[in-house]
Amino acid sequence: GFSEQEWVEHVTSIISHLLRNLSGSQLQRLMNKFVEEDHLKVDRLIELHLFYLSRAKAVDREIAQEKSQLDDIDEEKENEFYMKRLDAGLFTLQRLNYIVLSIGTAGISSVLDRVKQLLSLKGESLQPVREIMQEYAESLGDDKNKANEEKMNINHMINQLT
Repeated sequence: GFSEQEWVEHVTSIISHLLRNLSGSQLQRLMNKFVEEDHLKVDRLIELHLFYLSRAKAVDREIAQEKSQLDDIDEEKENEFYMKRLDAGLFTLQRLNYIVLSIGTAGISSVLDRVKQLLSLKGESLQPVREIMQEYAESLGDDKNKANEEKMNINHMINQLT
């Protein structure tokens, strides 16, 4: 069996891929899931976002502490730090934030309102979503057409998210 964390990773990957690849009525059906039962899935999404955000912040503090004790940080060490962040939950947080971006910019105002309300209740905002997705978009590189298209799509959604 899978642990809860593994389930979250799988489900968020699946949903983010569906949001990326569906269109028309299929995409609308998926978007409607986030409105059902008084936005229950938005509530769970933000709960998970906040959980993984706190884990990401904790590992970022550890890395900052470790960096402060190092004289020189080469590219290999930077990659090691990035992998440590991904292992600590950044990968799942990126998927969760892709979902937040997608549903938040889909034109269903009640969804974005609910996202903002839930974040505000916890003293958070959409800024970490923007920052994490900006970093993710930059990590895609710009040599492949598909990666460049994805980067442009993410940057477009970041700019739409208000």
